[in-house]
Amino acid sequence: MKKQFDLHIYISDINHLLNLEETLRIIPKPEQEFIEIFDENVLSNQASLTLLRDYMYKYYGLQYEGNIEGIYFGQETCENLIPPVKLIEKAVEYCSEKEYLFSFATPYVSPKGMEKLRKIFAFLNENAPDSEVVINDFGVLHLLNTEFTNLKPVLGRLLIKVKRDPRYSLSGFEIANIEIKNLKHIKANQAEALQGSTLELHVYQEFLKEKGIERIGIDALTQGINLKTIKKWNFPVDIYWPWTYITSGRNCMIAAHTQPGKKLHPTDESCNFQCKKFEFTFQSDKQMLPSVARGNAIWMNTRSLHMEYFQSGFSRLIYEPYVPV
Repeated sequence: MKKQFDLHIYISDINHLLNLEETLRIIPKPEQEFIEIFDENVLSNQASLTLLRDYMYKYYGLQYEGNIEGIYFGQETCENLIPPVKLIEKAVEYCSEKEYLFSFATPYVSPKGMEKLRKIFAFLNENAPDSEVVINDFGVLHLLNTEFTNLKPVLGRLLIKVKRDPRYSLSGFEIANIEIKNLKHIKANQAEALQGSTLELHVYQEFLKEKGIERIGIDALTQGINLKTIKKWNFPVDIYWPWTYITSGRNCMIAAHTQPGKKLHPTDESCNFQCKKFEFTFQSDKQMLPSVARGNAIWMNTRSLHMEYFQSGFSRLIYEPYVPV
């Protein structure tokens, strides 16, 4: 059976990329003493890889290890984490040797971050002109359109405006059903509203195409997605799984926790990359999917929704071994 989607791997750490075989290795039946010391990143990677392996083998008779088409490398939420050009060179060289398509993920940025990206784009434009650039800032898209036309822009998931809540799939939502007729229709309409996005707007689609966008990225969301809705978008679709973006901001509460005197810690020169060292986890009075805060962003884990999304009609699966920070 023909493979439904191309498999790409999204990695934000150069060491995980250069040791990709180890990053994507399933540990066979680890002892309990090892499981107890695994953090959520490692546990998620192991569980998700197992789901991916079983799905690809059952439905396509393929091994995931030998069917990787490309690498997404970079950072989506924090300009302080934009890798220097020398690491981009290493990533491009690795992808060239392995014959992987290279896609560079970029965040929303300040003027300082824009200058960092300009140096990287200059390198890619000359040395890897077929590279894709994942755009999460329309200013960055303008920079590509005006200065680096050899590169291919891809609309990033942060620019897809949808509801993002780790509680939807498990807790559902309530409807005041007093004197309401056709309750089933109301539920269906509410679900459709939660699954909708700006991508249904024809004028927005035309705007993106005028700017050179030929594909888009979306998250695996708890409220699900409608196949008919995907078809209305008129773009090839990337699905990011299992780590789904919820929200982020200019302030970094992870850094603020270690530097309480600064209260709300801006993502400025004094950043000590605390996001690389630890994370916050969340609890709720409602059932919810596992969620963590890393740096200035919050993420939820949607690996339990794999079957719903693996068969949803997209063209690429962007597998994230770890939270992309």
